Amino acid sequence: MGYYVGDIPAQDLVIEPVRREEPIDLAPFDEVDVKLYDPAGVLVDGPGFLGTLGPETIVVEWPGTSPFAIAGIYSLRLTLSSTTADTRERVPAVRLVADIDDGWHTLESCRDDWRDAPGFDSWLYELLWSARQQVVAYGPKLAEGAHPPLNYLRAQLMQARNLWNAGKVDPASGGQGEDTFVMRPFPLDWMIKQIIRPVTAVPAVG
Repeated sequence: MGYYVGDIPAQDLVIEPVRREEPIDLAPFDEVDVKLYDPAGVLVDGPGFLGTLGPETIVVEWPGTSPFAIAGIYSLRLTLSSTTADTRERVPAVRLVADIDDGWHTLESCRDDWRDAPGFDSWLYELLWSARQQVVAYGPKLAEGAHPPLNYLRAQLMQARNLWNAGKVDPASGGQGEDTFVMRPFPLDWMIKQIIRPVTAVPAVG
């Protein structure tokens, strides 16, 4: 799920917990502990989250202050327990993206241009971040705090596509699909390099 740094979401999170694509039975539990960890794996301080168990879902109410201080992928960890039995179980973490408007592509701006971009926000954020690092490493150095030029943004989006196409190939079956995505290194191709650092052809002298 995608948010921005500083957001205080108004809509509660409704989570249908699953493990190995099977719904988790919530009947044995009557309490849920909710904790949020930032992109560095540090527990987010401040007012806590309120979690409520339903028959098939967990409803998480946001605190009154923003939990998103920095950009990146956050991990929402839920632990189920029972007050009447010795039962305790961790639910697979929910990944939440906090974006930032710093001139580079956000999830929203990327999807405006890339209509069949991956549906999982965390995957798309990883692709954009990895592509951004490659563009910055190859291109002329930007001034501190400067927004990237349009050719950098185009190169970032094209490289994100290349990483996605390279990563969604399943070597076991040769097939493709979002369920088999693995981030794999993929160098900038010639066309993207030309976009970042255009080379003017020098006419041959006969």
